[in-house]
Amino acid sequence: MPDITGMISSRIISTIINEAYYTLGAGVSSRNEIDIAMKLGTNYPYGPFEWSQKIGLKRIYELLNQLSKEKKLYEVATLLTNEFIV
Repeated sequence: MPDITGMISSRIISTIINEAYYTLGAGVSSRNEIDIAMKLGTNYPYGPFEWSQKIGLKRIYELLNQLSKEKKLYEVATLLTNEFIV
């Protein structure tokens, strides 16, 4: 296994959380609605905002920020950045 930032599950969950922040920032839906949709639609135990509380925004931000240096795909959502910094 090559020495890379973040394992597969960390990358997936962080990316889902990041996309949820993009969606929230675009005004598409509320945090609660996004969490409910992900739990019911994918049968995940937690929604993306619930995951972010359990894991911690600092960890999510740091992983995405490091990954974004390798691929633009992981660019951190502005709303997530703002919440982490504040």
